[in-house]
Amino acid sequence: MNLKTMLASVVAVLMLTACEDLFEDGSLQPDGSNPSVTINAPTGNQSLTRTQGLRVNITAVDKDKVKDMEFTVRGTTSEKDLFTFKKFPEKNVIEFDTLVSLGTVTPGSYILTVKATDKRTNVTSQDVNFTVK
Repeated sequence: MNLKTMLASVVAVLMLTACEDLFEDGSLQPDGSNPSVTINAPTGNQSLTRTQGLRVNITAVDKDKVKDMEFTVRGTTSEKDLFTFKKFPEKNVIEFDTLVSLGTVTPGSYILTVKATDKRTNVTSQDVNFTVK
């Protein structure tokens, strides 16, 4: 076998093995197994000061790997998001812990929403209320 044929065979094998998920059931459609999301911090109805900031600590688990996670904070009486950010972990188990500055946030009641989407497009969303003083 010449070198070109051998390289073409190796590339073909690598391409097919990289697509193994496509051959499981023929699609990447939702399979009914939503990611599990637990918000460890802030706790429900926790009272925070602007100077201490918002600690966001979550655990997410999914058998198909979590493709992306979206974090949103909005006022309980507001339609507009205060801030939002995304992470793209591509892992089965995610431990996420960060501190978000609240220096410019006005005192009031807020909701943190964490939305996780796995690579089969299953979605889970969790909310927690907190207060800034």
